[in-house]
Amino acid sequence: MSKSSQWLLLTGLGVLIISPDSLLIRLVNISDFSLIFYRSYLQAVPLFLFCLFIYRRNTLSAFLAIGIPGIVYALLFATTHIAFVYSIQHTAVSNTLVIIAGAPIFSAIFSIIFLNEKPSFFTWLIIFIALASMFIIGWGSYTTLGIFGDFMAIICAIAMGSGVVLARYFKKIDLVPACFVGCIIAGLFTLPFEIDFNLNFNQIIYLSLMCFILLPIPFIIMTIAPKYTPAYQVSLVFLLESVFGTAWVWIIINEAPSLNTILGGTMLLSSVLIYMILETRKSVSYTHLRAHETDS
Repeated sequence: MSKSSQWLLLTGLGVLIISPDSLLIRLVNISDFSLIFYRSYLQAVPLFLFCLFIYRRNTLSAFLAIGIPGIVYALLFATTHIAFVYSIQHTAVSNTLVIIAGAPIFSAIFSIIFLNEKPSFFTWLIIFIALASMFIIGWGSYTTLGIFGDFMAIICAIAMGSGVVLARYFKKIDLVPACFVGCIIAGLFTLPFEIDFNLNFNQIIYLSLMCFILLPIPFIIMTIAPKYTPAYQVSLVFLLESVFGTAWVWIIINEAPSLNTILGGTMLLSSVLIYMILETRKSVSYTHLRAHETDS
């Protein structure tokens, strides 16, 4: 098995690991600020240990080397964390996960704006369908007071999409330390607010699973995998989180997706899937063209 295939399988494993995250947020049942506080600072511990293991004596240099792009990436990482928690707490889990699955669409939009990439007609059509599907999901939440949560899911997807574009533009910069910095920034956001330190045994177990296993391992895999396998394949595999995450809360706590979510989610996932297929064909065609030019 090639190294590319191995990392693709590891990416699939990362999806399975992170998929119960939304369920645990529901089960831990603490305030928004408390949850952001624990998810930020507890997750920072394994991320920092990973940096020490990878960089060893050069850990400080690795952190200093991220520069301004790394700080911006850390701010986007923190925004993703904060918006995700707010979204899960204020709308249906299925809404959050399906909307966040549209992050590659926002990557495409920002690539057009900031990387001067020229989109095809089909790319514009897919972007329109994806945005329309988010509107359908949000409209379904309008009557259930979940519109704020849907809005925060869109903010989360925008931050994730922006992070991908930033990482692509500054691909020579190692942004792994920026993930740790992002956790610290997200935690600082909660300090002016009251934090619940009176946790019961179950809450401690849920938070420990969430912050020491479910979050850091997939983030590390997502950071390393694109070095060995195409980024579009990694993004495509991570779309499965919206399916598995929704299934967890449906099976365990009987939180079924609404009709609007099913309709809008089908449109959104289909549009992202089509976008990924188009990008794959474009990438393969370009590779074949370069190989032909080299042979000539």
